Amino acid sequence: MNKQSDIIQPLSAELQRQVIDQTRVYIELAQDLLNIKQRPVEISFNLKGRCAGMYRVYRHVFSQRREIRYNAYIFSKYYDDNFETTIPHEVAHYVSDLIYGLKNIRPHGKEWKAIMQLFGANDAVTADYDLSGIPLRKRTLYTYQCDCREHQLSSVRHNRMNRSRSHYYCSYCKSALRPKDPLSKTA
Repeated sequence: MNKQSDIIQPLSAELQRQVIDQTRVYIELAQDLLNIKQRPVEISFNLKGRCAGMYRVYRHVFSQRREIRYNAYIFSKYYDDNFETTIPHEVAHYVSDLIYGLKNIRPHGKEWKAIMQLFGANDAVTADYDLSGIPLRKRTLYTYQCDCREHQLSSVRHNRMNRSRSHYYCSYCKSALRPKDPLSKTA
């Protein structure tokens, strides 16, 4: 069990400001080198779990919102490494989205790697960090059943089914999955 002193504290406001500033530096560098038009991008420190950073586009009916999310705990524990690698990594996703569109390229494909090379950054895709002391997101599973067995569905699939956006079927008996019990949530 972790002692209170072993728990990593999130990145300080001052260091968050430095990360935001460095993110903007890479965006401006891409503008200059690639002659692209910058689109608004939010920068936040609300990412949880095992990833140090993530670029995401939220699509709405008439608009879309771009966001670069950083994990304040992983940045805090491995600040120098993330400053050098994660920031250009996520900005390269943002830039490749502006140039090519996310649907048209592979996430870590040749277009993304070319942008990383322009930044002079390491194009390794993942880092292997010791995450002890970092609060991790807990995965919630929901129990569903078909005609032949039980299935464990993620919260994403569970929510899609509850909003009537998706239906899932058993790959063996081909019957529709249905909740086993309304309170059948497992952790």
